[in-house]
Amino acid sequence: MAFMLKIQWNIKSDREADFKKNQEKLCAVMLEHPGVICYHVDYPSPGVSQWTEIYATDDAFAAHLANDKGKAPLGSLVEACESIKCQCWGNPNDATKEALAGFGATYESTGKNAFALNPHADKNSRV
Repeated sequence: MAFMLKIQWNIKSDREADFKKNQEKLCAVMLEHPGVICYHVDYPSPGVSQWTEIYATDDAFAAHLANDKGKAPLGSLVEACESIKCQCWGNPNDATKEALAGFGATYESTGKNAFALNPHADKNSRV
């Protein structure tokens, strides 16, 4: 089942440039996994980065985490932060929940039939 993560990274004051460099590397790894539907990163204020990630399946999430190209950038991101807040919507499996435990994930309620991937989605659609 699909699930969505919202992650807030509170970056150490002297590590923002390093964080951004590794964020770009990690976002590039996302492109290797078609089951990673969305990876959005913004910087709403100095020292803060907020991400929205949508995964089509738990297998897509596991493959993304297992990709050797992403392990060093992810480790650097974690080291560059004072704290990380992770919220999850959807119903990930136990293995995904175990992986997310390291980020202190909380699980949020979603309205009935309010979070679903469109099975007819087409990135080339003009309508």
